[in-house]
Amino acid sequence: MSLPKAPLAVKVLVPVIGLVIGIGGLIVTVGILKAWWSTPFGPAQVKASQPIKFRHDLHIAAEIDCQYCHREALKGEAATIPSVQLCVFCHQVVLKTSPEITKLLSVNESGEPLNWGRVHRLPDHVQFLHEAHVAFFSKENKVQPSQVCSICHGDVGKMQVAEQVRNLKMRDCVDCHRGGYFNYLTPEAEAAIKEAITSGQRRAPPSDCATCHY
Repeated sequence: MSLPKAPLAVKVLVPVIGLVIGIGGLIVTVGILKAWWSTPFGPAQVKASQPIKFRHDLHIAAEIDCQYCHREALKGEAATIPSVQLCVFCHQVVLKTSPEITKLLSVNESGEPLNWGRVHRLPDHVQFLHEAHVAFFSKENKVQPSQVCSICHGDVGKMQVAEQVRNLKMRDCVDCHRGGYFNYLTPEAEAAIKEAITSGQRRAPPSDCATCHY
């Protein structure tokens, strides 16, 4: 006794559904692996949508130094986000009738804080000191502190919306401390530091667990 033949629609539909599920599973798997080893991609990319459309590129083009807004970058652990009052200090005069600045002024009048979306985040058990890193590269390369921010944050001056461009995984930090930081030094600074380390006048950056996990 022969089995009844499957309808043509079923014959076509089953392979198509299987293919779609397979491709979907592959995309999800690749996305998870990429997010684990590097930065997320596509819709999952770390690119925060902000309550007010803040344009980094316009502010940097106006020659506003990074430290004017991120005032703790050379003083402590976090670079910090500026208060609403600091923004209003300029924008109560500058472009105060534009839609986004109107929103900013309304928030200031209400007394409510702005819930900015965080772009760069490390796990709670990881400690990263902005002050030490900014001071090191600024001093060794003999440049202003704001000229070293791009090492981790990318060329923010060309970004309309700030986004994560560096993976910020543990191996990224460890690789940098084990010699990768030379890539961000001038040839003169690199030669001087290598000579100082070789002669014992200077220690190489630590890469043991307690450096970041304490």
